[in-house]
Amino acid sequence: MKTLILSLVISFVSLVALSQDYFQQEVNYKIDVKLNDTEHSLNAYIEIEYINNSSNTLDFIYFHLWPNAYKNGKTALAKQKLESSSYKWFENEYSTGYIDSLDFKIDGKKANWEYDSEHIDICKLILNAPLKPGNKIIITTPFYVKIPSSFISRLGHGGQSYQITQWYPKPAVYDKYGWHQMPYLNMGEFYSEFGSFDVSITLPKNYVVGATGDLQNEEEIQWLNELAKKTAQIEKFDKSDRSFPKSDSILKTIRYIQKNIHDFAWFADKRFHVLKGEREMPQTGKKVTCWAMFLNKEADLWQRSIEYIGDALYYYSKWYGDYPYNNCTAVHSSISAGGGMEYPNITVIGDSRKDMSLEMVIMHEVGHNWFYGMLGFNEREFPWQDEGINSFSEARYMTEKYKNDDRLYKMALTEKQAKLLNVENIPYKRFHLYSYLLTGRFNIDQPASLHSTDFTSSNYGQIIYHKTSCVFDHLHAYLGEDQFNEIMQDFFKKWQYKHPYPEDIRAAFEKGSGKDLSWLFDDLLSTTKKLDYKITGLRNNQLTVKNKGMINAPFPVTAIKDGDEVFTKWYEGFSNKKTLQLPDNNNYDYIRIDPDYNMPEMYTQNNYIRKKGLFRKVEPIQLQLAGIIEETEKSNLNVFPAMGWNQYNNYMLGLLFYNSFFPRNKFEYQLMPMYGFGNHNVAGYGNVEYHILPYSSVFREVTLGVSGKRYAYSNASDDFYHQFKGEVNFHLRRSNPKSKLKNNIILSGTVADNISDIIIDDEPDLQTFINLDYIHQNKTFNPYSLSASAQYNKDFVKTNAEFNYTWNYKYNKSIGLRLFAGGFLYTSDNYNPIYNYGVSGISGVGDYTYDNLFLGRFEDPEGTNLWGKQFVPNDGGFTIYAPHFTTSDWIVSLNTSAAIPYLPNILNFHVYGNIAAFGTPQTYGAYENTNRIAWECGIQYRIGGETLIVSLPLLMSKQLNDYSDNVHSKFYERIRFSIDVSKLNVFNAFENFMP
Repeated sequence: MKTLILSLVISFVSLVALSQDYFQQEVNYKIDVKLNDTEHSLNAYIEIEYINNSSNTLDFIYFHLWPNAYKNGKTALAKQKLESSSYKWFENEYSTGYIDSLDFKIDGKKANWEYDSEHIDICKLILNAPLKPGNKIIITTPFYVKIPSSFISRLGHGGQSYQITQWYPKPAVYDKYGWHQMPYLNMGEFYSEFGSFDVSITLPKNYVVGATGDLQNEEEIQWLNELAKKTAQIEKFDKSDRSFPKSDSILKTIRYIQKNIHDFAWFADKRFHVLKGEREMPQTGKKVTCWAMFLNKEADLWQRSIEYIGDALYYYSKWYGDYPYNNCTAVHSSISAGGGMEYPNITVIGDSRKDMSLEMVIMHEVGHNWFYGMLGFNEREFPWQDEGINSFSEARYMTEKYKNDDRLYKMALTEKQAKLLNVENIPYKRFHLYSYLLTGRFNIDQPASLHSTDFTSSNYGQIIYHKTSCVFDHLHAYLGEDQFNEIMQDFFKKWQYKHPYPEDIRAAFEKGSGKDLSWLFDDLLSTTKKLDYKITGLRNNQLTVKNKGMINAPFPVTAIKDGDEVFTKWYEGFSNKKTLQLPDNNNYDYIRIDPDYNMPEMYTQNNYIRKKGLFRKVEPIQLQLAGIIEETEKSNLNVFPAMGWNQYNNYMLGLLFYNSFFPRNKFEYQLMPMYGFGNHNVAGYGNVEYHILPYSSVFREVTLGVSGKRYAYSNASDDFYHQFKGEVNFHLRRSNPKSKLKNNIILSGTVADNISDIIIDDEPDLQTFINLDYIHQNKTFNPYSLSASAQYNKDFVKTNAEFNYTWNYKYNKSIGLRLFAGGFLYTSDNYNPIYNYGVSGISGVGDYTYDNLFLGRFEDPEGTNLWGKQFVPNDGGFTIYAPHFTTSDWIVSLNTSAAIPYLPNILNFHVYGNIAAFGTPQTYGAYENTNRIAWECGIQYRIGGETLIVSLPLLMSKQLNDYSDNVHSKFYERIRFSIDVSKLNVFNAFENFMP
């Protein structure tokens, strides 16, 4: 008995001690602010009541001075912008902003403060006396804010449209883990203390203002009501009128108050239309006033905005707990940090273009009043808590409100366009799965549990928002609607107006469900392990399933008859292979794992088996025109009209067959046979790849590929060249996922028709080339790359290295540098000079492995045919055609180019200069070159970056000039152009875009 009593006492003491671990500070604000809309600035005074509810004595308080993030190109915000190549706004001093004129006092006495040593948007306020537990102080200071351009991030102005967010001095959070001072970031949100706000705003009388809190001015409320009545009567808005009315000379001061919030934002625009409505909350019956403020630009879309706000309030209240505030507002204004941004009681929405897109953004941002607003997660350190659960709720909203009509295409397409692309039946929530797979199937995904600053820009959205949404959809389906809602409502009641951490969410779900959820919190959220089950057999109502992934998560098995569900049963996760007993019901056509796509599974084509028949695990083949999105319930065979042209095949028409486009499949192919109307025969291209994605390896991916080409080399019907290539591409894993580095080792073998035989009109023999390439790229704001290659043929061995660097000295203006060096290690007695290194970039006849596509491959570069002027800027990289400047010895060249400043982007002219030194030159006909150094310079015009470059050499070394004058009767005949076809290949778009 004594032992039992002692145990109970110990348990009670432990629980009391645990409960005492939690505390939160209280911060109450009173702010008076005046807008100057000619200088785009704020003059303000702030009074802060800071209450120390911790058990620690404080000697200082960290403050956020977030407007200073916009001050110059050295802040954390600017550096993050630089990482994402959107740095241009910091070049213009008129677009930047800051906060100054601070004069902190504590309880009326001047206090010392200092900027953080690293971040000018953080400061430390030194307390005049230690702040003991349970005590409070009053902190005051005037402050001035120069409002930056709205095109940088969240705080800003576009003309006289104002987005006033993260604008005042704010104490950082102090909790059981210490201080959470943080610089302002565009990608990475916030963590703030709860308290009350009393804010008075002075500005010209004709500004319409939407703000956090409850408006206290009856005259202003009446004016907004009148505007709402007028707006409701407008039948057609003038979308072309975006002009600003003149500001009223009379000023007004409007006051807002609110408690139990942790931020205050306001938006002001003289052009706002206003709509007003109300919605009753489902649990308490409380009525909430809904406000919408919007511009002419998308006024037609905003006609239903009150419905969207009200529905978001209703569904979130139904699932999680009632909205406790009196007002909820959405405004249409400038936003450069996503499609929308949430603040307590108010959200700002950017351009939407479509009804469904606007509804999604409004309800998502309104939903943040729960996940960030009332549940004050630490968004900077654990962003999945906020954005992930809210994105799950967003998909849940679309599914519940629209039932079977929550089709994804409505976000961007018309119904006709959706049918053309065969995407009209994809439900909204599938978007989150596809988004996750976009990085997951390239093996560049990151764990959702990381700090926000550790994410790449792509994974910030695709993992934090969309994978986490899928993970909670999985949990929701596994636990069921009722139990999931009960757990979330209990969690909301316990943590409302507090700061829960990930361990608190886990404890709530594991306690509430009585289940071990390590598969979710330890695996799906905390690793990049892939979830992938595969059906391997079905016999006598026993289903054999193999776990091909690394996560033992629960999964549903569904039997389907004539398209309808017969039964669904959940099975707990396991490793390896297991035979499962199905329910005693044999009246079904086929079995599928997770037909509703509730799980974030990597591959789902292996989730299917028919009860009987041949090839039971092969899904029905679906031939579809212009398919772009993987339809995993069918074996996709997509087809798209194909068209091409070159000098010899002439116009070509055919079909492109492919199995997938988005997201990328493990096995993918593209086959493009075409009929050439010039030589009346079949030409085309084919490529097959298989992608291996190791979980833990030095390699991120290993790609096995086979490709082939067949195109004409004359107008004769049977004159074709052929190329076959096999390749193994090792994509090395980055030690730091945020790094812009890419490293590849590529081993390839090419078998191709001998181009020398074709030139002399002989029947071509096959030549074999073995290549080993190493490619190192750094895709930073000023990118560079380094490659090293070796090539073997029975008649030679040669090696080369190339370095490229681009310096963006101004936005969209750059200077480029290329350094190339190559040499031969071996040549046989039968060596053919066609394999020489040349000072000039190669023309079609120099591309002996047929790696590039030429419009007139065998046209004479010295002639007047336009298509013979195409070249590839490799080897020495000169633009002038110089066949007598080749060597089987060695070559070194330097190529430079610079964009001409001050020209508009459409006039993308560059000047360039090249110089080369080389070994023994090759004699070319009657031309014997005696110089071993050559140079040229000229002008280029670039279209689509470097997709098309047209070059005109102007000056060059004597022997180059003599040869050019000899073969070109007119100056403009020196013009040559290059086309980078790889940039136009949509199947490589993501791989090429990926940093």
